[in-house]
Amino acid sequence: MSDVDIAPGGPLRGLVHACLDDLDELVDDFIAELSAIEPYASGAVPNEELREDAEASIEMLLRTVAGLPVPQRIGDTGERIGRRRAHLGVPLEVLLRAVRLDFRVMWSAFLRRVDRSELPLLVHNTVRVWDVVEEYSARVHLAYEDEAAVLAREREDERNRLVDSLLAGGGRDPQFVEQVARALGMNANGDFLVAAAPVDAPRPLRQAADRLRAASVPAHLQDVDRRQVLIAELPNRSPGTPARWLDSVPCGVGPIANGLADVRRAVRISVAVAATISGEDGRPHNLVEQWPHVVGARLGEIAAALRDEVLPAPAAGTPHERARMLETVRAYLRSGSINAVANEVFCHRNTVLNRLHRFAELTGHDVTRPEHAAAVLVALACRDRADGEADPG
Repeated sequence: MSDVDIAPGGPLRGLVHACLDDLDELVDDFIAELSAIEPYASGAVPNEELREDAEASIEMLLRTVAGLPVPQRIGDTGERIGRRRAHLGVPLEVLLRAVRLDFRVMWSAFLRRVDRSELPLLVHNTVRVWDVVEEYSARVHLAYEDEAAVLAREREDERNRLVDSLLAGGGRDPQFVEQVARALGMNANGDFLVAAAPVDAPRPLRQAADRLRAASVPAHLQDVDRRQVLIAELPNRSPGTPARWLDSVPCGVGPIANGLADVRRAVRISVAVAATISGEDGRPHNLVEQWPHVVGARLGEIAAALRDEVLPAPAAGTPHERARMLETVRAYLRSGSINAVANEVFCHRNTVLNRLHRFAELTGHDVTRPEHAAAVLVALACRDRADGEADPG
């Protein structure tokens, strides 16, 4: 639009002055249209506030269109409205629809007041009017998103604080459990999947949480002992943990928690399991699979004594002989089948029997006996842990 169009006495500036004189009429038109849109129709924004904001917005837009000075009192209207609507929970798409109603209201007011001879000049200025509204809409949009991000961080901090308290023992208070459930958007009496990530691989579990939220599954991530822990509510009547939820996710999985108050126990177990695996494991592990490692990790100085008591001494046989013997023992402890072990380690079944016999000779522990097998399982886990600590790379 050329400068002459908004010059004093020009058609557009004259229309703007006429609309400013009848500002209440434009505000009434705007509110009448907005009142048919939810959540405005349900009173999400108080009527007095809505009217004040509409008056400030339309006045500011009219003045901007005509190149008139904008008073300081309404200069930040877009930013203020954007922040306020975020606080009130008005959806962004609804807010932007409301902002763009300003164009319709102003344009209709212009058409009612324009002289027929000046109509072509008004049409010529359509783009200018629309651009002013769009620029205003962008300011509202940016302020809304900035404030929404602040509110989201505050809500996340509050959820983390509440879950910390729950895990510290707050589950004994039913009212507090209900408060936590409301903050998480979960059913306090539901069933919950709990999984903890290895310290070296938190990202796959975070991605799993994102997928669950995208599928409308209530899910929360919490930092526990320097690791990410997922708490997700299972669907009603679920027969068990949906396998796809944690497919290819390295993590320790606790038992299903029956109610939010039981999550504390499941978190402790999942963290204990996660402490025995690494990101290279590439799949979920539960307590039944990892119990020797969980037990070994909790033995402290007893772990070294058990390892030395149960496993062959370093001087027993050559390093190659010890390695092949322990490989065979591990394979047998996994399957309990001589034939399966022979296939796994690529040797004759008699060789498997000889290696198991040799292990029993050196240690006094026969892995074909359940009580001996359990001790060997834990001792091997203690050995693995010691080797990992000695060579973390």
